[in-house]
Amino acid sequence: MNLPNKLTMLRILLTGLTPFVIIAVDNMMIIALNAVLQRYGGPEQGDLLVAAATVAQSFMLVMTMPLGGISGGTQAILSYNYGARQFGRVRDAQKKIFRLCMGFTAVMFVLARAAGPLFVRLFTKDAQVAEISAWAIRVCTLAAIPLGAQYEIVDGFTALGQVRLSFPLSFFRKAVYFAALFILPACFGARAAFYAEPVSDVLGPLASAIAYKLCIGPVLSDGHARV
Repeated sequence: MNLPNKLTMLRILLTGLTPFVIIAVDNMMIIALNAVLQRYGGPEQGDLLVAAATVAQSFMLVMTMPLGGISGGTQAILSYNYGARQFGRVRDAQKKIFRLCMGFTAVMFVLARAAGPLFVRLFTKDAQVAEISAWAIRVCTLAAIPLGAQYEIVDGFTALGQVRLSFPLSFFRKAVYFAALFILPACFGARAAFYAEPVSDVLGPLASAIAYKLCIGPVLSDGHARV
């Protein structure tokens, strides 16, 4: 195999690295959250909080899986127009994808508050678990709307072949989550662990928005940037 082919294969592998790492780290986040809740919740609250976290995480999947479908499914549009050097179309498409992603997360933000208790009933009839689960869903979705921007920016950069940007931005949000997950319960008790999600969903999109503002111009004006 000649060198150009090897480089092409490497770029393809690196392009798929970001979604792979996101899914892998998401699993680690769930494990870490359960461990923290057990540790700080103790024998009295630990199992109860883990049960509530399971319900809240299920609701988050209802939000993030379609959101990932929107941002991931539209990557072909961005990639095609970027390769065709139709940079105006790339910008127009991203504006529409931004609105679609953030509109969806806005709807989920409202549903978390209006229909959260109904969702909880699908999992448990226990009044105490149901109450904490509904509260956990509201907390975890406090910053749901900015999360729509995060998904589009990360997947958008991936679509443009900018893994050098998308991977650090995705990793930064996960790193913020882990930092908050271990710091907040130590300072404020077991239930504070649920606030790690909105903290990361504010700081992650903020960093991504800054990176997008600074980098999208050079990326599109160059048109030849590689992974």
